[in-house]
Amino acid sequence: MNMFEEIEKFMQSGGATATFRIVNLGGKSLYVEGIKSIVSIEKHEICLGLKKQLLIVSGENLTIKYLDKTTCLILGSIYKVETK
Repeated sequence: MNMFEEIEKFMQSGGATATFRIVNLGGKSLYVEGIKSIVSIEKHEICLGLKKQLLIVSGENLTIKYLDKTTCLILGSIYKVETK
């Protein structure tokens, strides 16, 4: 069982699973699972398309260090993460 499955187990989600998952590591990197597309990439904001919403990451010197079909790792000074 991975970390996310453990968290969902403790939340007793009743079988519902998250459509996306994020881990903010000290405001210096952000791990994201569940992305569908990259909407925009700029030094101060990265916008990712999720299943039903957008994930907007704001900060300074943001870069995508790793990317595959559904997962990415964003590096930089991360100030805010929000969904819309």
